[in-house]
This record gives sequence, C-alpha cells and structure tokens, in this order.
Amino acid sequence: MKPLLRFLLLLLLYPCPNPSFGQKSPPENLVPNPGFEEYSDQPSGWYYSGHDFSRVAMYWTSPTAASPDIYGPKVQIPKSWSAVGFGKVKSYQGSSHAGITVYGCDKGKPHCREYVQVQLTEPLVPGQRYGFSCMLAHLEKSVLVRNIGLCFSEHEIDEGAHEPILKEPTLSLDRFLPSDGKWYRWSGQFVAGKTASYLLIGNFKTDEDSQVKMPYRSDIRYGYYYLDDVRLFKIPPIVIPPPLDSTLANFVPRPGEMVTLSRIYFEYDRTDFMPRALVQLDQLLAFLHKYPTMHIEIIGHTDNMGTDEYNHDLSMRRSAAVVSWLVKKGISRSRLTSSGFGSKQPVTTNATSLGRSQNRRVEIKVISM
Repeated sequence: MKPLLRFLLLLLLYPCPNPSFGQKSPPENLVPNPGFEEYSDQPSGWYYSGHDFSRVAMYWTSPTAASPDIYGPKVQIPKSWSAVGFGKVKSYQGSSHAGITVYGCDKGKPHCREYVQVQLTEPLVPGQRYGFSCMLAHLEKSVLVRNIGLCFSEHEIDEGAHEPILKEPTLSLDRFLPSDGKWYRWSGQFVAGKTASYLLIGNFKTDEDSQVKMPYRSDIRYGYYYLDDVRLFKIPPIVIPPPLDSTLANFVPRPGEMVTLSRIYFEYDRTDFMPRALVQLDQLLAFLHKYPTMHIEIIGHTDNMGTDEYNHDLSMRRSAAVVSWLVKKGISRSRLTSSGFGSKQPVTTNATSLGRSQNRRVEIKVISM
C-alpha cells in the first residue's frame, strides 16, 4: 500500500480526539454575560426605569434613569409597543438580547437616550490594542442613527437622570445599517490610552449633532436598536500591565486598625459578587492565612440611593456575603464577624456617581491578633 493511502486510512480509523486540533482558541472576551442571557432576577414585564434593567440583567446596568430593555422568553411586551414592532427581532444567539433608544429627545420621547454599561473582567491596559464587536439590529420604521458609540469609564456611572451622556466615543458605528430587522456586526479596533473598568454603549451626542435618516411613511420619530453578543478582546502583542496594588500588602494589622477594600464589587442592589471582586477576595483570603490567629470584623457601606433602612440592610447582607465566601474557602467562622452602616459613614460626597462609587465599599477592622 502506498504511504499516502496508508496515512489516509489511519486517519479514518483513528480520528483525532481533539476536534480543535490545529485551531487557535478564540481570544478571551472581557465582557461578562455578552449576550444578556444571564439574569440576576427573572424578568416579569416591560421596563420603565433604569433600575428595572439593572435589577434583571446580570452584570449589566443602566447608567441613567432611562431604561434599556431585555428581550427573552418570559418578557411580556405591552400591546402598544409590540404594535409598532418591538420584540419582532429574534436574538442573534441564545434566547435573550437588549434594546436601547438612541435618538428622539427633540421629538419629546420619554427615555430618549438609553445606554448599557458593564464592568469588564479586567481593566483596560494603556498601550494595549483591543478588538471590539457587537451585533446590532434596527427597529424597522424607527429613525436610522449613525452615531452609536462605545465609551469607557474608570468608575461606574450612575447619573440618576434621563439626560444624554455626552462623551467622546472611543469607537463609533459611523454608518447607517439596513432597516430590515436583520443582525449586522459592528466591529473596530483601538489602542487604550488610559485604564478604564466600565464599557458603555449608546449615542453620546445630542439629537442636533446626530446623523440620522427619518423613516419612510412612519410616525415613529425616535431611533431604536437591538444589541447582542458584545465582545472586547486583546489583540497581540499583549502588553503586560503593572502589578495590581493590594491595599492589604502594606497594611500592618493591629487591634483597632482598619483598612478599606474598595474593589469588592457587588451586583446591582444585590449580594452577588461581580467577577472582578474575586481578585480582592483572594487577597483577603491570603491575608487571613498570613495571620492565622487574627480575628476581623467585616463592615459594609452603601451610597445614599435608597432609604436608610434599606441601605442598612443591604450593607449587612453584603458584609455577611464576604464572611460566607471566606468560610467556604476554609476560614474558621469564629474568626469573622460582620456589620453594616448603610450610608451613614460616607467617605466623600454622594452628589456624584464617582462619589457614590467610592462610598460603596467594604472595610476590615482588626479585632484581635
């Protein structure tokens, strides 16, 4: 038998056990829950405030009071909205996707600007080249808008108002998509100029500055787009970031001493940890192993959004969640206590989103050594 035929026969008899042999693995996506498939809370209907979206979409939030929409099997769309086409587009993949209004303030539409925001699994590294892609579909008969953009922020934005967020986007769509209800990929590349932890998608220009096409024979005077499969990834060569500072690295524990752990992030209005929180939690775990007889108190704090009673309860539950995580990792429960002060002990103003993000924190107090 000829060598080539013998080789082909062996391939048929003994197929390669790894179907990805010879193929490069896809780059790591830095966007958690990229297709809006995971829910923090089960959707029960339409969304009329940013809090509704933030409560339901795991890891995603609305940076303003205006509400993006989630589309999924259990979402009931009001007849008045479904009559004009909302919800007719099926998800690009999976069973869920999101939708945002990106134009229409001058036409008097409530929630005329909506944005989606997510904390990246790791911050942008200055000098690193990134690739971005997102699937978009246009609500037929709504206004076509050319200015959908991608922005980044170092801290979580929580404006609490309905006004547009006016920023210079890192990437812009810069073209009109066909208005046929089909999905189209928006993609681009950029080099990070500075560190940032949050990704935002929306129209960051005023109606006056937006490039639009009015719909043909339609009374809809706002622009609306569906979003799915949001991806952000590094493009080689990979820039090695500087070591992440650990608040605990230079902390000398003595009874009564306290240290703030500002990078223990929680899901919106919940006690579930964000992916980035695990870095600081692991540092805390190593710290407790370093001092095996030390007893600590874990103290939770919130911003002032909400009632005093609710904030106190939330801070208590979040500090208890840290204790629970440590116990599951092998730390004795007798070494840990928890408490919460709600919004009673701010470290800065609650008048800005940056200040509120700094007031949402976890502190560690050394009880005994």
